[in-house]
Amino acid sequence: MSLPLESKKYDVVVIGGGLAGICAAIAAARHGVKTALIEARPVLGGNSSSLIRVNPGGAAAFNPWARETGIIEEMLIEHQKRTHLPLRNGLITSQWDLVLYEWVKKEENLDLYLNTYIFEVYKEGNRIKSVKGVQIGSEKLFEFFGKIFIDCTGDATVGYLAGAEYRIGRESQYEFNENPVHAPEKADNKTQGSSILFKSVDVGKPVKYEPPPWAIKYPDEQSLYKRHHPPRILPDGSKIYSGYWWIEIGAPYNTISDNEEIRDELLKHVLGVWDHIKNYGEHEAETLALEWVGFIPGKRESRRLIGDYILTEHDLKNQTLFPDRVAYGGWMIDVHTMGGILAKDKPPEPLAGDEDLSDIVVVEPYSIPLRSLYSRNIENLMMAGRDISATHVAMGSTRLMLTGAVMGQAVGTAAALCVKYKITPRELALKKIKELQQILLKDDAFIIGVVNEDPGDMARNARVEASSHLPLILEPNGREIELVHDIVQVFPISDDKISDLKLHARTERSVKIKMKLSPIDSIWSLNKPKEPIKIVELSLEKGLNGWINIPFNVTVEPKRLYRIEIPATPGVFLSLAKPLPGVCLGWKKPYWRRYRSRKDSLALRLKPISYPFTPDNIVNGYARPYNWTNIWISNEGFPQTVLLDLGRVRKFNTIYLTFDTNLNVEYNSLPPFYVFPECVKNYTVEISSNGSEFETVVEVKGNYQRRRIHRFQRKEARYVRITVHESNGDPFARIYEVRVYDE
Repeated sequence: MSLPLESKKYDVVVIGGGLAGICAAIAAARHGVKTALIEARPVLGGNSSSLIRVNPGGAAAFNPWARETGIIEEMLIEHQKRTHLPLRNGLITSQWDLVLYEWVKKEENLDLYLNTYIFEVYKEGNRIKSVKGVQIGSEKLFEFFGKIFIDCTGDATVGYLAGAEYRIGRESQYEFNENPVHAPEKADNKTQGSSILFKSVDVGKPVKYEPPPWAIKYPDEQSLYKRHHPPRILPDGSKIYSGYWWIEIGAPYNTISDNEEIRDELLKHVLGVWDHIKNYGEHEAETLALEWVGFIPGKRESRRLIGDYILTEHDLKNQTLFPDRVAYGGWMIDVHTMGGILAKDKPPEPLAGDEDLSDIVVVEPYSIPLRSLYSRNIENLMMAGRDISATHVAMGSTRLMLTGAVMGQAVGTAAALCVKYKITPRELALKKIKELQQILLKDDAFIIGVVNEDPGDMARNARVEASSHLPLILEPNGREIELVHDIVQVFPISDDKISDLKLHARTERSVKIKMKLSPIDSIWSLNKPKEPIKIVELSLEKGLNGWINIPFNVTVEPKRLYRIEIPATPGVFLSLAKPLPGVCLGWKKPYWRRYRSRKDSLALRLKPISYPFTPDNIVNGYARPYNWTNIWISNEGFPQTVLLDLGRVRKFNTIYLTFDTNLNVEYNSLPPFYVFPECVKNYTVEISSNGSEFETVVEVKGNYQRRRIHRFQRKEARYVRITVHESNGDPFARIYEVRVYDE
C-alpha cells in the first residue's frame, strides 16, 4: 500500500519558501500565471522564519539609500507596523511568519504547499517535466507539473536531482583571480557553516543555569576569541542576550549530508555559550533565563548551480553593469572562517579580526545578471537565493536574504514572461531583457542605471508643478563628529554654480584644512570621484564654534551630485544633520583606499541655495536616490499638491504612486510598531480635462506603504492632481514617482 498521488499542473513551480522563493512566487502570480509555492517546513521565511530567526540583511547595511524595494519592502513594512521586537538575530517572532503567509495566500494565482518536501525530479531531455513531493501530516504525495521551475531551496535540491551542473566549495584563487583572503591556493569542497541561534528573557529575579554535561565549556573571554557577545537592549530598556551568528559549524562537515550532526554539535556550543554568559565573567545575566534555542541549522552555503555566467568577486568590486542585469546586491563579501566556532584561534570572519580589511570586503551596490539566475544545462530551471551561479567568494555577498528576495522577484517575473512567450530563460535573456527590466521597475524593483522607459506610462513626459518644493536644508541636529578620520560628504546641486559652502565647526586647536570638491555619478560612487574641480585650503583658529565658509566660487554642472573631501584633522569637530535623500557621509582611515558610508550627513549651507527636490523628479524615471535625489519634497505644512499635465486628454484607469519609506535605514534598527514618518498617510487623487474642474477618483486615509496602485473605471482627463493631506509624522509631503496607465 502507498500514499495516494495527486497530480497538480502549473505554469510556474517554485520550490523553497524562503524570501527568494516567496518573492519569486508572488511575482509570477501577479503577472497572471498559475503558480505553486512549495515549502518543506510548516512556515515560510527560510532562515528568517521564527524557526531559525536570522535577521534578513542586504545592501543598506553598508551603503546609503540602498534598501531593497518591491515585494520584499511591502512585507517588511507590514511586519514593522505589527511587531513589538526589532528584526534581530534570535528575536524574530511568528508575526513575520504570518505576514509572509498572508502575502502569499492573498494572491489568487498562487497555491501554497507547506510541509511538502520534493524528493524526485522527472525530465524529458534537458527539461524538467515534473517534481514529486510528500506532504507531512496530510499523508499526500504530489506530482507538480510545470513549464518553468524555480529552485529556491538554498541547497539547489531540485537542480541537483535534475542533473543540473553545480559547484560546491571554494574555487582556487587562480581560477578567477580572486583575493587570497577568501580564495585558497587550491580548490576544495569546504563551505561556510550553519548556525543555531538562541534567545533569553528577563524573569525579574535571579535564576541559575546548570548546563548539561555535553555542553562545550567556554570558561573565559579568550576561549571565545574575537567572538563578541554583547547584550541586546530591547525597546523597553531591558537587557537580554540573543544570537549569535558566529555560533557556526561548517567544514569539515558537509552542510547537506551532515546536517543532523551539525545540529547536534551546534547545540553543544549554543548551550556552552549560554553557560559562559550565565556563569563566567561579568555579563549581568543573573535574572536572565534561556527562553528559546533553534533546532534547525540556518545554512549559509552548499551547492551553487551553474548558469550561463558565473558571478565573481571582480564583478562585485567593479560594479559591472551587465546588459541583462535584473537585481542588485550590496552586502560586504562576507566569507566566514572555515570551520566556524571550531576554528578557536581565528576570528569568525576576517573583518571581525581586522577592521582594516574593509578595503577588501566592503562593496558598493553591484548588479546581478539574469544569466546567473538560470541553469546552463536544464533549460527550464531558474534559481534565486544562495544557490545562484556565483563563485564561493561572490556568494559571500549574494547569499544575503534581501538580495535573494530581489533576485526572486526578478526570476518570478522572468518566469511569467517565459510562459507568456513560450521561450526559455536563455532566450528571454537574449530577446526580451529590456521588457523584463521595464516590468521590474514598474513593480518597484530597482536595477542599477536602468531608467523608466515604459511606453505605456503616460506620466513619463508630463509637465509637473507643485504647491512648493523644499530647498536643501541640513541644519545642525545637536550631534557632531571629530575629524579623526578622512571624511567625504555627498550633496546635490541644482544650480550651475557653487559660490560658498558652509560647515558648522568647533575647533580645539588652530589648523589648516585642504578641502577638495569633485562631481560623482551616483550616491554609491563615494570611491569613484571625478577629478577635483576646486581645492580650497582653510585656516581655522582655535576656539571657533559656528559656521565656517569655504569659498569654492566654481561653475558646475547642474542637477548633479558632488562630494567634498575633508582630511583627518583631530581637534576639529563638525556638526551633523539629519540626512535627506541624495545626501550621505563617508569615512576612512588615512591608509585605507576606500571610504565606508555611514547613515549621517554633515550640517551644511550652500550659496546659491540648492533646490534638489523639485516636482519634475517624480517623472524622471527613478524612484529612489541614485544619480540624483529623484524625489519631490514639499515645504513644511499641509495640504501640499502636485499637478501632472499629460499634454492632452488621455484615457486611463490606473495610477501608481511611490512614497518615501526612508531607504537609508535598516529594519533591525527600528522601534516597535513603527511606521515611517516620511511616508504619506492621507491623500487624494483628482483628475480634470480642463485644469479647473476636478473629479476625485482616489481617497486614501491611513496609508503606510511605499507603493500604492489605484485602479478605477476608465476616465478621460489631461490633468492628475495629488493632494497630500497628512504624512505619518514628517512635516513634508514626499513622493518619489507617479505613473499613469490604461490597463
